[in-house]
Amino acid sequence: MDKNSGLVYSTDSKAVSAAREKQKADEGRSRRGKDKAVQTARILLDRKGRKGKSVTVIEGLTLNPQHLADIAKKLKQHLGTGGTAKQGRIEIQGDHRKRIAEKLQELGFKTKFVGG
Repeated sequence: MDKNSGLVYSTDSKAVSAAREKQKADEGRSRRGKDKAVQTARILLDRKGRKGKSVTVIEGLTLNPQHLADIAKKLKQHLGTGGTAKQGRIEIQGDHRKRIAEKLQELGFKTKFVGG
């Protein structure tokens, strides 16, 4: 079977179950994400649409939502500030780029500052 072709219809139940197993395995791999050391967390400061208030944003982490929320919780406790994890990014209230980079490096992630 060609890599780009998928099973469209078959009366063979073995072919259908094999295709489903392959699909589940692929979904499981994409949900787990990459290894921490391979991922680079992009850290930036955002003020747009926030009435002039600064928010430090961490992007580029391909983790499932639960792990992202756990990392956000650790960062918020470390910094003593509020924040959230939503839409695949972590938002921390205030300008804490340097301290966040240090903490993420302790947790095993590579970091990169983005923007001015």
